[in-house]
Amino acid sequence: MKLSVIILNYNSSGYTLDCVNSIRKYTQLVDYEIVVVDNGSQETDFDRLYSLNQQPFLKLIRSRVNLGFAGGLLLGLQVVDPSSTYYFFLNNDCQLLDDVCSRLYAFMEDHKAVGVCTGQAVNRADEHEPSFNYYPSLSGNLLGHGLMRWFHPADYLPRRQKYQEPVPVPVVTGSALFVRATAFWQVGGFDPAFFLYCEEEDLCRRLRQREWKAMLIPDVRFRHLGGGSTRRNLLIEKEYYISLFYYFRKNENVLKQLLLQLFYTLKVGRKAFRSTHFAQLAWFILRGAPGRESLRYRQGLPVIASPATDHQPTSSLLSQ
Repeated sequence: MKLSVIILNYNSSGYTLDCVNSIRKYTQLVDYEIVVVDNGSQETDFDRLYSLNQQPFLKLIRSRVNLGFAGGLLLGLQVVDPSSTYYFFLNNDCQLLDDVCSRLYAFMEDHKAVGVCTGQAVNRADEHEPSFNYYPSLSGNLLGHGLMRWFHPADYLPRRQKYQEPVPVPVVTGSALFVRATAFWQVGGFDPAFFLYCEEEDLCRRLRQREWKAMLIPDVRFRHLGGGSTRRNLLIEKEYYISLFYYFRKNENVLKQLLLQLFYTLKVGRKAFRSTHFAQLAWFILRGAPGRESLRYRQGLPVIASPATDHQPTSSLLSQ
């Protein structure tokens, strides 16, 4: 098996089915498989995925609880073909527009120093959407990305520019992350402590420390619809800062952590006069965005279907 495509589903089965259909439609690569991980969805949403059982080289597994983005993908990796040389972590709200899998595979085969790459995202209207990001940092926040570009141009490439050739980037988008298996496991894979955000920044940083390159391949296109399973609200925004400050605790000294905490408190707090939403969020950041308030701790086990339905509600393999 050359390639394993891993997709998470969380109460968004319509997106997942469309995503899988686009992979089947365009992919010419012979040796590939698809792993769909249901990440603690409601029973009715999971039921809609059962049509996938009829497809060859597709594995459907389920977790009874939401393991988060990193945790769900790691669960999927437990059932991939062990001989896979590449993993394609693809958001279910993405649709391939051409033979993305084969083209990214060929690029990685020709560029052995590249550990991770991605294609160019477009939105629903076929408009260009940034497909890479910068590492979160104190200097970037205080000085701005435009000024930092003067000092470190390679780390602050214009995100909205339309590139014609493959270009090294700091962080590839987490919505379509094509990674070399040997590089992925060399750095330890995803950190499951990240529940919903910053997984790609953390992974790309560790890959870079091992001298693996991250690349944007602009002529390989996919559509990113957005909003597949996450709706913006106070709890989701808190989750972002929980991940962000965990990232800072992993990578910055104590002084920078405190300065970043102050910066984000003031940045969000200045909007407090608009609504209590921002006041609550600023207070949360000032308290250090404690991980104990993560959404991962606000869930319980769902009601399990009876055995007569032939469901396997635990994290079990349903088809292969």
